[in-house]
Amino acid sequence: MTKYSSELKIQVASDYLNGRGSYNGLSKKYNITPSIIRTWVNTAELNGLESLKVKLTKREYSVEFKLDVVSYYLKSDEGRNLVAAKFNISPSQVYSWTKKFQQGGPEALLPVKKGRPAKMPKKTKKAEKAKRNKQIGTLTDKQKYEAKLLEKDARIKELELELIIAKKVAARYPRYPIDKRHR
Repeated sequence: MTKYSSELKIQVASDYLNGRGSYNGLSKKYNITPSIIRTWVNTAELNGLESLKVKLTKREYSVEFKLDVVSYYLKSDEGRNLVAAKFNISPSQVYSWTKKFQQGGPEALLPVKKGRPAKMPKKTKKAEKAKRNKQIGTLTDKQKYEAKLLEKDARIKELELELIIAKKVAARYPRYPIDKRHR
C-alpha cells in the first residue's frame, strides 16, 4: 500500500502544471511537503502524468540499466530526484544503486539469489557455483571497463569537491600570524 494514491499525485501535479498553485500553496492545500510535490511535478514533466500511477508489480532492472542510472547520476550535477524522474524510478533506488556501486563496484549491482539455502546440498559446490553464475550472469569486459571508468570519475569528482571545500575553509579562516612571544 502506498502512502499517496495515483489520483492524488496526478491531481497535485496537474494543478501545478496548469498554474493552479505553487509548491507551497499546494503543500498547504493537500498537507504534503513541497519536496514531494516537486518530485511528482518533475516526473510528470519528463515522463507524463501516467508515470505517477502506482506500480502494482515489482519491477526487475537489468545490470545495464542500473549502470546507466549510476553513471548518469555520477557524471551529471543533477540531484537524485531529477535523475529518478528522468529514468522514472524512485530517488531511493538511485541512492541505493549508487551506494552499492561505490562500495562494491559493478558486481554489487548484479541480482542476488534470495531465499533460504537448502539444508542438504544435493550437488557439488562446483556445479552449484556454475549454475549460480549462469542464473545471475556475469559482467562483460566492456561493462567492467565502463565500471572502472565510472569509479575513477566518481573519485575525481569527490576529490574536486574536497579541494573546493578546503579552499573555502582556508579563505574563511585564514591562519593567524604566530606571535613572537609564543615561540
